[in-house]
Amino acid sequence: MDAAELLHQLYLNVLQIFKIYIKFAFITLIVYFVAEWYIVKYGAELEAQLDAQLGGENNEPPPSNSTLSKVIRVVLNFFVI
Repeated sequence: MDAAELLHQLYLNVLQIFKIYIKFAFITLIVYFVAEWYIVKYGAELEAQLDAQLGGENNEPPPSNSTLSKVIRVVLNFFVI
């Protein structure tokens, strides 16, 4: 094998690895957008259920009301329940 052939094989291997990373990124984005849709659609109900479980309206709101915290809360509720 000469150097050009080795570089070509290296290029093909790097390309295959890059395609695997792209597939993982795509799957991650799909999961994120499905979770985002679920939160937008059912977020108010989830907040009401969480407030009821924690003791009513007298509790102070969580320190962060970001989408990421909501996604984590939904995922934890899914695995706990």
